[in-house]
Amino acid sequence: MRHILFICLLFFCVACEENKSVDPTLMPETTTTGENTLGCLIDGWVYVSGRWSLPAAEYAKLQDSTSMTISAQVGFDSFLRFTIANPKQGETLPYTNVSFDNQNIEDGKVHITRMSDGIFSGTFEGGRMTKGRFDLKYKE
Repeated sequence: MRHILFICLLFFCVACEENKSVDPTLMPETTTTGENTLGCLIDGWVYVSGRWSLPAAEYAKLQDSTSMTISAQVGFDSFLRFTIANPKQGETLPYTNVSFDNQNIEDGKVHITRMSDGIFSGTFEGGRMTKGRFDLKYKE
């Protein structure tokens, strides 16, 4: 009987592996491979996507311009959203229309490290948001 109990305990210990990619206290790694991650500090607090849903990058093409809107659920009831006009790989551009928890917050700057093969990656900061990073898949 003790052997069965020991085997069951061992099985449960092995099966309980922590998935750090959705830990709301850890920032995601800075990657450019389309990992569908987003994280930043807002007022010094860590906010990351992935625990409740994957972040999204919505590409829009108008007659003479393009835009990318990034949106992510970063808490149980917390959402982050901002827009980048005319994004291009290797450039630092402003992001606008920033909303967090249904409040408009300050605009900032984004540096796009990759925008190719359906992958959109970069870093961002401005105002209350610092150390932001994203690595998303998108469709044109």
